[in-house]
Amino acid sequence: MAKKKKKRRLRKPYRILRGIYLVIVVIAALIVLGYAVYKIAIPEPEMEPENSGSSTVQTAAPGMENGTRQRKEKTYTFLLAVPDQESGNADGIMVVTYDVPNQKVGMLSIPRDTLVKKKNPKINSSMKAGIDNLEEVVSELVGFPIDYYVTLDLDAFVEIVDAVGGVDFDVPVEMYYDDPAQDLHIHYQPGMQHLNGQQAMEVCRFRHNADGTGYPLGDVQRAETAQKMMLTLAKKVMSVDSLVNINEFVDIVERNIKTDLSGTDIAWFAGKALGLNLSTGISTGTLPGDGNVTYRGTSYCYELYPQESLDLINKLVNPYTTSLTLEDVTIFQAP
Repeated sequence: MAKKKKKRRLRKPYRILRGIYLVIVVIAALIVLGYAVYKIAIPEPEMEPENSGSSTVQTAAPGMENGTRQRKEKTYTFLLAVPDQESGNADGIMVVTYDVPNQKVGMLSIPRDTLVKKKNPKINSSMKAGIDNLEEVVSELVGFPIDYYVTLDLDAFVEIVDAVGGVDFDVPVEMYYDDPAQDLHIHYQPGMQHLNGQQAMEVCRFRHNADGTGYPLGDVQRAETAQKMMLTLAKKVMSVDSLVNINEFVDIVERNIKTDLSGTDIAWFAGKALGLNLSTGISTGTLPGDGNVTYRGTSYCYELYPQESLDLINKLVNPYTTSLTLEDVTIFQAP
């Protein structure tokens, strides 16, 4: 599907905090921004976004053979990425599909070390050539075009948590880790507790304790913790009490997010997504694989399990009326 869109770039982000999948809260923040736009500045747009696509669209992601499939009505795809401005890599990558008529959102995390058949074999390095390049590589992997992208500075996470007065969160495991070089000190016992922005960030950043204990399943469970944190935060952002802070949210979003969504697009999605049930309308998952693969001298590549990954793509983010096959996706396996 051809895309000729005017890029909407907001101010350059400043500090980078590594390792958080800041995902669901982005949608909530954009909804709040859109709510402000169409309630305060302009009427709700009647036209759907330009990239909605016709009922029949190109199946092929860039580099794949052409073909056609039936697109679900008013179903949109997004790439959410967290850039690391020190390395130029992506620190977090997620594909999101929003089925507007059915009010369903599917979110699929792509581990940043996912193996791809590129010169730099970890998918996060694809962002060094720009968000458009990362979008192309992700599109090849999942087997369908991406309509829009959103990139964000992780400062937004801490600021939004503090703006809503913190969150109540069930910390899943004991967390005891110190890294003086990063001025990072993570000390938490498992259980429900109230966290401010800095504390919520630390819980999301946690990988393992100093003695190697922590999440039994490693980064997969870490991603699950981050997803639960974002859903908890999104619910609070969208609460009646928090909506009174629209101006503060708009300022945070404008300082920390870049997107090719126009203001009208954001307002249109906001009008639709205000009816989204954040408890039942959102499904999340992380592509499964083996993170101990070495390919062409690069260690700790995350080689996806093809069939399990395909099943999750179809379950969460496939925008078509029929299932994708292994021939449609590009799941690279080391020789």
